[in-house]
Amino acid sequence: MVMSMRLFLWGVLLLMLGACSQASKKGETSTKEVYPLFELVEVWRTDTVLQTPESVLFDKKHDRLYVTNLNMEPRMKDGNGFVSILSRDGKVERLRWVEGMSSPKGMALVEDTLFVADVDELVLIDVVKGEIIRKIPVEGAKMLNDMVAGDQGVVYFTDTDAGKIHVYEKGMVSDWLTEGLNGPNGLLIDGGRLLVASQGGQDFAAVDLTTKEWILVADSVGRGDGIVATGLPGSFLVSDWEGEIFLIYPDQTKVSLLETKSLGSNTADLEFLQEEGVLLVPTFFGNTVVAYALREKPE
Repeated sequence: MVMSMRLFLWGVLLLMLGACSQASKKGETSTKEVYPLFELVEVWRTDTVLQTPESVLFDKKHDRLYVTNLNMEPRMKDGNGFVSILSRDGKVERLRWVEGMSSPKGMALVEDTLFVADVDELVLIDVVKGEIIRKIPVEGAKMLNDMVAGDQGVVYFTDTDAGKIHVYEKGMVSDWLTEGLNGPNGLLIDGGRLLVASQGGQDFAAVDLTTKEWILVADSVGRGDGIVATGLPGSFLVSDWEGEIFLIYPDQTKVSLLETKSLGSNTADLEFLQEEGVLLVPTFFGNTVVAYALREKPE
């Protein structure tokens, strides 16, 4: 399964490069003519025992999934939030694995420490012991949201309501970017840049990690939430929290692969299992995590 998926992705990449070459010769620029079309096909979903799941993260070392449950209120310090453990096939193994949080959202994993964004503080969890080991208050925080781990244990995380990106490094939290942001949410590191999906700006952008220069990649992505790399260079999946998932192509054009807002189902902070080609989507008020296979669409 793993090898076949890798071969499939490389095959698609070669098709894309070949198509690009032919289009270049003919002077064509149409996305449909250059790139294959993809679709998302449901493969499993959890029982509806989760309580407002916001984010899902794969722990390769321990072969399991972590899911944050904010339990209704995204900004309230009510102490009823928790993290669950799921198997890779969607079985809820431990619903209330770690409690003692309020509205946990985005996560990042650094070795055996799970970082969780919880309203106005970082929560550090020992994943071996299943215990909270530290809580770090973030001064002036309004609603901490998504996060991503970079090199040497550096963790970047957003404050959507305050319009900031913070950084955790060597045990300390500081501001990283405080200007030019409009409701930043989802984060992903891509080489020397930090990709940002924004709810306020409804856009998908890249920020240079060295110069902090902001560049628009794609607009009109709705209330931008999760970002994942597909495994095909320059291609990303971006979710609109209200219920839509977009595929961003290397030429920065986009297509909608999934629309669930008409069904009243959200699409929050994503995870992508590249070896299997499976996208994991927390449905927020739907109280489930749904897995979709990303595959080339039949003609």
